[in-house]
Amino acid sequence: MVSDWKSSYRSKIISTEEAASKVQNGDRIYLGSMCSEPVSIIKALGDSYLEDVEIVQFINGSAASELTSKGLRRFRMKTFFVSGKKGDEQQVSEADYVPLFHSQIPFFLRNRRIPIDVAIVQVAPPDRFGRFSLGISVDITMAAVESARTVIAQVNPYMPRTNGDTFVPVDKIHYLVDGPEPLCEPPAEVLGEREAIISKFVAELIDDGSILQLGFAGISHGLLDFLTNHKNLGIHTEIFTDPLADLIERGVITNSTKRTYRGKCLTTSCMGTRRLYDYVHENALVEFYPSDVLLNPMSIATNDNMVAVNLALQVDLRGQIRQGIATWTAFEGSGGDNDFMIGTGMAKNGRSVVCLRSTSLKSGRSTIVPSFGPKSAVIMNRGEVNYIVTEYGIAYLGGKSIRERAMALIEIAHPNHREDLMRDAREMGYVYPDQFYFMSASPQLRKSVRMDHMFKGDLLAHIRVIKPTDESMIRDLFYTLSQGSVYFRYFSPRRSMPHANVQQYVSITEDQGLSLVVTIGPRENRRIIAESRYVFEPNGGYPDIAFMVDENYQGRGIATFLVQYMIEIAKARGVKGFCADVLFSNKPMLKVFERLPYVLHKTYSEGVVTVRFAFDELKEEQVPMQAKPMDV
Repeated sequence: MVSDWKSSYRSKIISTEEAASKVQNGDRIYLGSMCSEPVSIIKALGDSYLEDVEIVQFINGSAASELTSKGLRRFRMKTFFVSGKKGDEQQVSEADYVPLFHSQIPFFLRNRRIPIDVAIVQVAPPDRFGRFSLGISVDITMAAVESARTVIAQVNPYMPRTNGDTFVPVDKIHYLVDGPEPLCEPPAEVLGEREAIISKFVAELIDDGSILQLGFAGISHGLLDFLTNHKNLGIHTEIFTDPLADLIERGVITNSTKRTYRGKCLTTSCMGTRRLYDYVHENALVEFYPSDVLLNPMSIATNDNMVAVNLALQVDLRGQIRQGIATWTAFEGSGGDNDFMIGTGMAKNGRSVVCLRSTSLKSGRSTIVPSFGPKSAVIMNRGEVNYIVTEYGIAYLGGKSIRERAMALIEIAHPNHREDLMRDAREMGYVYPDQFYFMSASPQLRKSVRMDHMFKGDLLAHIRVIKPTDESMIRDLFYTLSQGSVYFRYFSPRRSMPHANVQQYVSITEDQGLSLVVTIGPRENRRIIAESRYVFEPNGGYPDIAFMVDENYQGRGIATFLVQYMIEIAKARGVKGFCADVLFSNKPMLKVFERLPYVLHKTYSEGVVTVRFAFDELKEEQVPMQAKPMDV
């Protein structure tokens, strides 16, 4: 009955000093983490005469760190996720870090492989049934409460009552402390231009209807501006943050495509502003569950189109991920990253994404490295990550060889470090001994020319600058061509495209000219169906322009579009005109040039037509045609 639990409630109320006295020398105590730290009780522990107490905490917070600063004789820390504090505050050393995946920790607590004597947590005031809510931190706290010998709860009216598996009956709690205090609010993070570019690239990997897991701080905050036009996104994440609440209110997040928990955002905890805590209070749209339930890879894999976005400190050329003092946030440790990478890999159409700046903030050293140091913690192996994103682009690693991975990662490294990385890759045997690296186009040029275009037959394609990593796709394009088409393109019966040739072909530099490719298909299975290029002449004449189109896609206006777009780009780069050598029998290509609004100057020699035209020499009453980019 209601009166029964109220009577029990009153009988369990004690002071903070009495709460500290329930802990004995030699005990192992679990403390609520970060924004759920029971600060009043922790201060009382510090004022006591306790010695040899081991603190177990998911993320070490400032109040708990204050305890450990009193010396190892009194308090020592064991944590699963270490905060990277600045200044003179006490930091937890790597020796105190327990390397477990987030989903595994409750099992170790419940089975007392990591035993807990006393659990000290924060809860919201009880509902009318006498049930307390763990509020914003369910994660591993529920397992600690269920497995501890003694449970002490600080009842805080500032703690929101959250839905899901968050409730603890009054009978499970041994002592209650009345402790109203505002919850911690992490400081707002200011993101720079690099973070904005990375966030934009990540947004390109998120399709309408995707289910998202976003890392804390920089990723979710940076993505906000680039997801506002998305539709029907869902949330299945480790930490719920302010930007997610904003996207719900804007109608971007609806959770309508979920197979289970439809209409619900699922999380284990949240950290943010007071506005966020008020938002999740008794909000049926957001549900909190323990990490062994929510972060179980099998649970994650139930979400079709799952996209997991996380951070890294470094990536090696084989695609291994190192975490440490993270790039955008104040924590280090695996957390739920591995759980989401594994679960996302099992999900239908899942995508795992890892973000990092191309160089470190302090030293300017490359974050893409040949190999890690001897103490480095490899947190994700080579088979768990699909995409690596820096401010220089997106590298897809799924199903790629070590050579292909190294090439893709060098391509998104900082330009100042690419030559050194290629040299190291050759020395370590990750690429061919004759492999070289040319920066085929500046980031500015790449950004300005990339576009989507709809060709005849509703063929949606992506147009961009050719890259050294296109070697395999250019080979595939070559082998789709008939011998007749090969002869039209190369004026010789070429029968193969070996590595030595194709490597040169895909590495055209800006001072040599420009090459564009037309790609189709999903990112995980893109193919090149056309390539065009113009190459500057040594004598300073008009550059030569040439095309290669997959025969299965000819007749859709691809060559016409490419010549118009190449003219538009060339004009912007100060080019005055083009010339082209076309076999007299190649009537379709000649028609492409004849449809241009420019005066064509033709010469004939041994079955070859040389076409030359200046951009400022128009046919009468003609205006230049333009390729009109679509927003990507």
